[in-house]
Amino acid sequence: MIPSSRIQYFLSFSLPIFFWILVMSSNLFSREVDNFTKRTEFLKDSTLKLNEITNRFIKKRIQKINNDNHSCKEESLYSGLKKDFNILVKDSPFLKALKKDKKIYKLKTHLKDSVYRDWGLMDSPAIRGLDLVIPSVFGEVIQVQGIRLGVDKFEHFFSYGYYYFNLHYLGKKEVKKALKFGLFMEYFNLGAYKSGVMSYGDLAANFNGMRFWNHILAKRKDPLNQNLGPYVKCRRGQWVFNKEVDWSQYVDESFDEAINCSRFRKGVMVQSVKERVREVNYKDGELKTCPLAPHKLKNMLKKYSQFSPYILNEKGHKEIPKFMTWKLFHDL
Repeated sequence: MIPSSRIQYFLSFSLPIFFWILVMSSNLFSREVDNFTKRTEFLKDSTLKLNEITNRFIKKRIQKINNDNHSCKEESLYSGLKKDFNILVKDSPFLKALKKDKKIYKLKTHLKDSVYRDWGLMDSPAIRGLDLVIPSVFGEVIQVQGIRLGVDKFEHFFSYGYYYFNLHYLGKKEVKKALKFGLFMEYFNLGAYKSGVMSYGDLAANFNGMRFWNHILAKRKDPLNQNLGPYVKCRRGQWVFNKEVDWSQYVDESFDEAINCSRFRKGVMVQSVKERVREVNYKDGELKTCPLAPHKLKNMLKKYSQFSPYILNEKGHKEIPKFMTWKLFHDL
């Protein structure tokens, strides 16, 4: 029989490793954010700096392609920009620039201070598991055109946005197929069954990322009939920078998880978050429940129209519906 002291030693050594592996398999960059707890703290806007960084990467990429004599091959353009912006890959250029630049102002909330602090390990293995190994699991929040969003939204915007773009525009599937793919991923792989959070803010970022990738060359119709490109054009066999990206044209209240509320895996998780949200002090006119500003959510429902069920949560903090009974999945 193994002595209890050895069992305790083994557990103390192996459990952190287990949770490290668990979280690494989830993706370290997909961190949850708390848009409630520090709502009234001042946060300087980062829109102009974000625009500068983004446009710099596009300009450098097209210059490199032209120098390599790839002419106007769309595949070279997209694959190159994916390398620059794909922050699913550790230490990608865009992610490093975002972290390094002191003019990208960030706000951070620790798990112990967040609205999720009452969750246990069985509620959220990813959040609690990572917190055991690397405290301060929560992602940073920045401000774009007065709207607060987690840095994790850039992962969704660029990376999963490209998946949507590839499926809908390049693969010629109807746009709702791409939206349902994102919903499926957020339900099973990215959120609900790892962190316990199904983030509609992530889904909104995915959708707008799809729009961004389409706007690069602007060869196809925008789903919201707001074609903001082309950012790049082909002239005399070479790519040229045509128009600057402006983040204020993509980021809206649908990215803000205090407006576009998340759903949670279990009812007890919903209840604990609701109670913590009620304890926080907010700006004048904001409610003590999610959404903090229902009129802003209504504006988003109008904007996204037929796509809203795949992007927006109208019901506030609720338990995630059962997969087999959720109508949005029926024709997936």
